[in-house]
Amino acid sequence: MTMTFEEVKAHLKQRFPFIMVDRVLELEPGRRIKTLKNVTGNEIHFLGHFPDFAIMPGTSIIEAMGQSASILFTHTTGKGMDSKEFMVLAAINDMKFLVPVLPGHTMTIEVNIVKMTEVAALVDAVARVIVCAGLKSTAECISAMTFTLMKTIPNQSRFMMRL
Repeated sequence: MTMTFEEVKAHLKQRFPFIMVDRVLELEPGRRIKTLKNVTGNEIHFLGHFPDFAIMPGTSIIEAMGQSASILFTHTTGKGMDSKEFMVLAAINDMKFLVPVLPGHTMTIEVNIVKMTEVAALVDAVARVIVCAGLKSTAECISAMTFTLMKTIPNQSRFMMRL
C-alpha cells in the first residue's frame, strides 16, 4: 500500500511546519512501513541549525521516524484517528546518527514492529540518506523506539497515557 502527501496528512495530527513524512512507499499493517522525506533547504529548522551549514536536526529525524510509526500503528490497530487520541514517543534506545542529513538529500525511513499491543508499540527504525546524485549513503540513523497511545482528558489540559 502507498499513500500520497494528502493521505499522509489525513493520518497525522502534526501540521506545518512539522510534517516530516512526504509519502508512504510501502505499508504492511502489523509488520512494517517505508516512508520518504525530501529534505529541502527552505525548511524552517535550517534557519538556525546551522545558518552557515544546514544540517537537519536529529530531533527532526526522530520525528520522521515517529510519524512513520504512527501511520503504521493506526493502520494496524485502527486507533489514533480519533481527535482525542494520538501517538507519542515514550522511549528511544541506542539512537545513532551516522551521517548528516542535508538539504537536497532524500531520507527513506523504515519502521518494523518488534512488539505491539492495542495501546503501545516497540519498533526498530532506520533512516537512510540518498544524496542528490542518487547514491545511497553507507551510513544511517538507527534506533529502537517505543510509542504509546495517549488520550486527552475532557475539560482538562492534561493527558492520560495508556500503557
